[in-house]
Formats: sequence, structure tokens, C-alpha cells
Amino acid sequence: MTADSLVEPPRRTPILARPEVLVVGGGIAGLAAAAAAAREGAETLLVEKLGFLGGTVSAVTLGGLCGAFRHVGPEQELRPVVGGLWNELRERLLARDALGPPRRSVLVRGVHGLPYDPERFKIVADEMLAACGVRVLTGATVAGTTREGSRVTAVFVETVGGRYAIVPKQIVDASGDAEIVARSGGAFHVSPQVQAPSAMVRMAPVDRATFSTVPRAAVNAALEGAVEAGFELPRTMVAVFPYLADHEVHVNATRVFKPGGTPFDTSDPWDRAAAEAEGRRQAFLYEAAMRASLPGFDRARVAGIGPVLGVRESRLIAGQAVLREADVMAGVAPVDTIACCAWPIEDHAPGRATIWRPLPDGAWYGIPFGSLVPLGFENLLVAGRCLSAEHGAQASARISLACLAMGEAAGMAAATGMPQVAVLQARLRERGVILHAG
Repeated sequence: MTADSLVEPPRRTPILARPEVLVVGGGIAGLAAAAAAAREGAETLLVEKLGFLGGTVSAVTLGGLCGAFRHVGPEQELRPVVGGLWNELRERLLARDALGPPRRSVLVRGVHGLPYDPERFKIVADEMLAACGVRVLTGATVAGTTREGSRVTAVFVETVGGRYAIVPKQIVDASGDAEIVARSGGAFHVSPQVQAPSAMVRMAPVDRATFSTVPRAAVNAALEGAVEAGFELPRTMVAVFPYLADHEVHVNATRVFKPGGTPFDTSDPWDRAAAEAEGRRQAFLYEAAMRASLPGFDRARVAGIGPVLGVRESRLIAGQAVLREADVMAGVAPVDTIACCAWPIEDHAPGRATIWRPLPDGAWYGIPFGSLVPLGFENLLVAGRCLSAEHGAQASARISLACLAMGEAAGMAAATGMPQVAVLQARLRERGVILHAG
């Protein structure tokens, strides 16, 4: 033992499972990866640290599922850019009365959301993975990995029953934070301009009929007035979305930075804990400011805060390809495209406004398969917001349904033994995935 470390005693760890495909992370990317792998005939295990599935969608909660469409023409017609497993998930959510019609932003072109019920999403996720034959282990936190050459040979998890090893053939890292890549010595970086996390808030009761008469620009102006009145709000360009329940709204308003605008390192345990506490503090700050300044909010209270902080950006892997900001804005579809996206660059930078950079009218871009392939590994893929991307490009591609599409491609590739990209693309098309949205 030294002053700052100790040597743990050696131990033998029981092997819990030997799946063909292990998916780490039960968010929307992990759900799709596990479902896709299982439907290709692979014995698939999904492990999730929380007690339920859905990740950001059900634990952080969102105002809507975003990224399903591109917007075309003066009427902003909605045309799909995501298919495949999203089609099934959408139908399952509708059958559970858990999905509403699209809502389009009147201020930013290309922005839309499908209101949904985050609690019903959890049971829909359970049902969908059970129907696919995926084995699910919740309450399992990644504790380490072993690596031999270019292969990750085991993943260790801590559970209520103790520590176990999982020995997979292929792995999809859908943790959001590239945990398996990082723990296995893979290369990654964290942008110096990393986007702010948010604590997402439900507020009720809200007089939605009254609030609906207030233009979005007037909401921002009212919150600027609240700042002048002494409320130290970190952000005044906020998003308020109606939930499916009549009296509730989802409020995406907090901006979790350190004093002075320095980002928290959400992969550092002390910073992460401090960021979670700061998010809760800000949630009640916004409650007071909105009650004082927004019509329809005079009786509103914080009805719920997402159980975990909504992290938009942390580790980004070094991959075989890099999704570049210039290609996003130019609508480039690389030859190894495995998913489409049309979401604007949405950068939650320091300051009270969100930076929006919409794509040209009707434009979309392709996410390359190489951006899901970490350098130096032969049996490891990633899916979701930790893809290989520049900061600005990630600020578009991190959106929920783009992550689902990445997950479907990664799961299928893992199950089929990393085939040639053309073979993977052909199989994705057979499954109804959209690879060309024009």
C-alpha cells in the first residue's frame, strides 16, 4: 500500500454468461443493438446499471423523441430518415398509449419531437427485448475488462449478488460514456468545449391552455426579465413541452456548468456527483423563476427530476472514420453509411442561449460505419453519443433516434461477425432501415 493506492488481493471471479453478443448499456442505442443482434440469431445479453431500460429516454427523460424526420419545403413537410427497428418501437409505443403526434419548432428549422411517456417506455422496452429473445441483466455496473491483443476477452460487472465475469464473443459498447473502450485501453478524447449536461424536470400543475398562447420568443424574453430581477438563470432559451398527461410539462432548462462556465468532467466521480447536485439546485431555481414570470406557471411545482443527469457529451472514441462537422452541414453520405440524420447542430455551450445550426432545407447526412469501430479492436463496436465524431458533428448525431439507428447497425454487425460494409448495408435495407433519405 502507498499513500494514494492499495493492492487488492487476488480473487477468482465466477463467469456469469458466455453470450455471442454482449451489449453494455440499456439506453435507446443499446436496446436497438440488442434487438438487432438477437434477431440475427445471436445469443444476446444486455447489461444495464439502472434497474430499468431506456437510458436517457426513461431515466433522464426528454420532451420528445427526436430525429425521426427531415423537414422539406416552405411547409416543413416531415419525411422519415429512420426506419428499421424504430418502426416496431413506434407501433409498440402507440399500442401502449405512450406516443403522441410530432410537434415542430416554430423557431428553428429541422427541430421536432414526438411526445412520449417515459414510464410506459420502460415496459415497452421490456416487452420488445423479451419478444426478440434478449437476456437482460439490470443493476449491473461495469467494473473492469480484460483484453488480449485486439480482443476484449471479458467484462466484469458488480451486482447485488457480487462480482461476475461475462465472456462474450462480440461486444457493443452502448454505455454513452465509451466505458468498455476506455477500460480496455482504447483511444478517446473529450472535447474542450464539451456540451453542458442538464437535469430534466417535470412541472405540474401547469395551465397549458394559458401557456400555449405565449410565443416561444416571449418565453425567452420573460426569463431574461427574470435574470434582470435577480434570478441567476444559466439559460433563458429553454424548451417547454407538454407531456401526454394534461397538466404536466417537461422543462429542458438547466445548464450544468461550474461557476464561470467551466465544464464538469462527467467521467470523474467527484465532478459527476457535484454536477448531479448542481442540476437539482438549478431545477428549483427554475421553478421559482418560472412561477414568477411565465403565464400558466403560477401554481407549478417540480413534480420530478430525472433520476440521473442528462449528459450530452463525454468521451468520444477514436474510430476508423470520423463524422465531421463540415460533412454534417454539407449533407455528405459516405459510402459506408449505416444511418441517416437530419437534426441541426445543437450545441449547449456556455451562455444563456443554445447554439442552433440547421442543415439546409431538406438536407440529411449519413453516419459512417467506421465511426462506430474503435481503433485497435476486432470484437468491439460502439453505438450512440460516444461515436467517433468532431464536437459539432456529435452535437447533431447524439439525438435519440439517430442513436437508435446506430445501435441497430452495430448490433447487426456484431451478430453477423463484422461482415463487409456492403453486406451489412444490404441486410439493413432488408430490415427496413433507411440508408438514403433523398
